[in-house]
Amino acid sequence: KQWYQRRVAITAGHQHEDYVKYCVLNTLMGGGGSFSAGGPGKGMYTRLYLQVLNRYHWIYSALALNHPYQDCGIFTINGSCHPNHGWDLTQVIIKQFKEMENGKINHSELERAKTQLKSTLLMNLEYRTIELEDIGRQVLASGERKTPAELCAMIEAVTPHQLQALAKQMLASKPAVGAFGDLKNVPSYEEIEAAFKRDNGELTNRISHFLLKGMRSKATGLIKS
Repeated sequence: KQWYQRRVAITAGHQHEDYVKYCVLNTLMGGGGSFSAGGPGKGMYTRLYLQVLNRYHWIYSALALNHPYQDCGIFTINGSCHPNHGWDLTQVIIKQFKEMENGKINHSELERAKTQLKSTLLMNLEYRTIELEDIGRQVLASGERKTPAELCAMIEAVTPHQLQALAKQMLASKPAVGAFGDLKNVPSYEEIEAAFKRDNGELTNRISHFLLKGMRSKATGLIKS
């Protein structure tokens, strides 16, 4: 069995001035599955690989995604693991968001993310069909087309301070959390919300949580074996 969780934040649409910054942040976070064939351009040096997948063997996948729409966007970190680690995965995802908010972005990882994003953009445009599709999408959405050189310049202009400001903006509202699977080891929404409000992003004491949960269930006759 697997357990999946998604933490969602509302972001900028593809016409907003912050759109490219969110793309850089998404590339910096990266992620994927616990197994990858590796090789150039696979994102093995992204933050979710280095700080999550390479560090916690029980996490099956951890992936950041940015979905831009006309008027707004959605930024998520998705994770999956065995149900026994539901509490731990929740804590790891919260910590990743809090590190973004606290501005812990070094120069090398930011430059790597910029280079990777520009490389992906330029490599895709080598195919004539994709280039024509890009022209059509941009013209339909905004009435004009930005050239690859313009987009690369916008990517290059992104700073760590700007990414920190985006993270603070995302976390200013209540968290949107989705989970499915066996949820017996998952903290409540109230506990998750409280953790996001703490500077260190820590959940409440895990032992106290499950003792209290067991006492409440026993008092109401709801304990199930």
